[in-house]
Amino acid sequence: MHGLLENDFMFSGRGEVPWHGIGAVLDGVLSSDEAIRAARLTWTVDQTPVFTANNWAQPIPGFVANVRSDTKEALGIVSERYCVAQNKDVFAFADDLIGDGRVKCAYETAGSLFNGRRVFMLVNMPKGRIVGDEYQPYLCLSNAHDGSACLQVFLTGIRVVCNNTLSAALHTAKRKISIRHLSIMEQRKDEAVKTMGAASKYFHDLEAFASMLAGKKAHIGKVLDRLFPVSREMSKRQINSNDEVKETIKNLLKRKDDLQNFKGTAWGVYNAIADYRSNAEPKRRTATYADSKMAAFLDGDEVMDKAQEIILELAA
Repeated sequence: MHGLLENDFMFSGRGEVPWHGIGAVLDGVLSSDEAIRAARLTWTVDQTPVFTANNWAQPIPGFVANVRSDTKEALGIVSERYCVAQNKDVFAFADDLIGDGRVKCAYETAGSLFNGRRVFMLVNMPKGRIVGDEYQPYLCLSNAHDGSACLQVFLTGIRVVCNNTLSAALHTAKRKISIRHLSIMEQRKDEAVKTMGAASKYFHDLEAFASMLAGKKAHIGKVLDRLFPVSREMSKRQINSNDEVKETIKNLLKRKDDLQNFKGTAWGVYNAIADYRSNAEPKRRTATYADSKMAAFLDGDEVMDKAQEIILELAA
């Protein structure tokens, strides 16, 4: 179970297999018209009445079903006041982000999950530098057709040298931005300008956050003992697992070439943990493994949030 079901599809525009090795690969970054066709997102969402299941099949007042036009699958039951943001509308909003002109952006990946209940696209921004390392900022737009969420923009960076995901929970700038379902052009453009401003602030503050951590000392053993504690109440298996994770992260900091300049610093500790969380393969791939990776990418990694909290507390 990867979230990618029989009626889902996605593409990656940079020659990389998307979403944990599932999907199609296309060369070159596409325009929105090309992307929506390549990702097979040209279908629409229709709203139809909802009826009771008894013999009289009475309509249920106040509710409608969001139905995918091509497969006729009901994606969710919503209030009759719910306004559908069609896939073309989401891409139109992304066009406004890309076409703002102040920051050069491009489409990179798009697709659907859970038979179309969730549609997403990845927009890249110009690369930046964090304490000497290059990183790639991304805006991930995600829209839910089952009524579970509005259009949202998730901000994250990828440290290019090692493919670490940098999704710091900053107090100064938001990483997740909720967007109203907009259809009026001027309102949409105004919202796009606000979104790009919030994104620019987040990535600027991310760079400042990294520089601050690079200037502070932190003992990786103390951080990991707090992050992956062991106690008498734990089973032997839990203790061994936590001890193994701690040794793996310590070895990453000790041996990875790109972290040698940050040994003993809070930034080095943060990146060793981020490397483990971003790239480590589980001992056993469960049915929900890919879904958990997706949630961590979109909504934030609880372990990294806790690690950040501990590092900031212990750093000197």
